[in-house]
Amino acid sequence: MRIISARQAWHDSLHHNRDSVLAVAAQKAELGRKHGTGEGKVIVMLEDHDGQQVARTYKSRQKGDNVHETRPGRRLSTDQCAHMLAAGLIMQAIDTLPKPVQHFGHYLYSPTATFNDLSIAHGMVWLSSGLDKLTDKQRCRAYWMALAAIQSHKRIVSGGEELAPGEVCMIMEERTGCRINPSNWARDYAEVWAHLAKKVDGLDRTALRPVAEVVESLLSAEELSSNDYDRWIRQPGEKAA
Repeated sequence: MRIISARQAWHDSLHHNRDSVLAVAAQKAELGRKHGTGEGKVIVMLEDHDGQQVARTYKSRQKGDNVHETRPGRRLSTDQCAHMLAAGLIMQAIDTLPKPVQHFGHYLYSPTATFNDLSIAHGMVWLSSGLDKLTDKQRCRAYWMALAAIQSHKRIVSGGEELAPGEVCMIMEERTGCRINPSNWARDYAEVWAHLAKKVDGLDRTALRPVAEVVESLLSAEELSSNDYDRWIRQPGEKAA
């Protein structure tokens, strides 16, 4: 897991990479692990009734035998250990946030975001919008504009473009059933849209703050190889030796 930014760290902490077979084999070779089936037999020296030593050959356990044991897998590598530790620090930071803010961040950055995350994020933006003075008709449209503002922000932080006025109007039309003319955007909707976009950005900053602190602590450590486990066993904020 590479640490680049708070947004990337949030996403990658909930995403488990799978190394290639050759990469895992190289890791095991570096750690000095030896695995293999060998000849599949064990020779044991025993004594017969006359006290003479005789050799007995027994079949050894092979892969697929019904034996309860822990076998090494592709997850046992220094990279995976580093990933799990870094991910744990990030998830611990996320867990310090209020639950609704966690859902807001998960919708923006989690690889497994759900409709529940979006629903809670939408409610947070709308309840904190302060648009109570609008008329009923305006408030109905602004409510769905808040949903569009979240989706627009997610597109922006993912490297895309902000939703165009026509796209926002289409979202409102689909949910209100009323025809909305994009040509009236500057007059009727631009101010409300800018207000909602600012609210979404503020909530995003709140959600990222504890994660950014952990990321900054990790990045402040001396630059080491991504395979160097020592980089990750230091606690956030601890100075490199």
